Amino acid sequence: MNEYLIIVNDKSYDLPKKTIKITEKLDEALKVDALTQLSVRQKFEKLHRFVKEIIGEENTTEALGSSKLDEIDLSDLSLIVLKINDAYDKPLADYKTDNAKEKIASIPLEQITAMTKAAQTITNAQMLKR
Repeated sequence: MNEYLIIVNDKSYDLPKKTIKITEKLDEALKVDALTQLSVRQKFEKLHRFVKEIIGEENTTEALGSSKLDEIDLSDLSLIVLKINDAYDKPLADYKTDNAKEKIASIPLEQITAMTKAAQTITNAQMLKR
């Protein structure tokens, strides 16, 4: 079972499990800039509401230093949304990285050496043509 968390100002905040409902809310938050019919205030209100839904109102106030949209740094709010997205993407990214490492580790050393020498030969031949 995956556990999700973000770190803001050296404090960690637990995130709920990644459900369809959470994924839909996250997708909506990530697309807020594309909503041209909304004012800047409305866009940041949506992001603020999203963060409060995900980490809770008290935690949002603590992380942003205020509960009032007019008092918080909007860049901090945007960064928290991106950190939430990264936290939910982390298990899949880790899996892909581990899988790639396993594939590389399974290639015999002689084959890697041969490929490296072949690449060097090609590079040298290209340098000579210049």
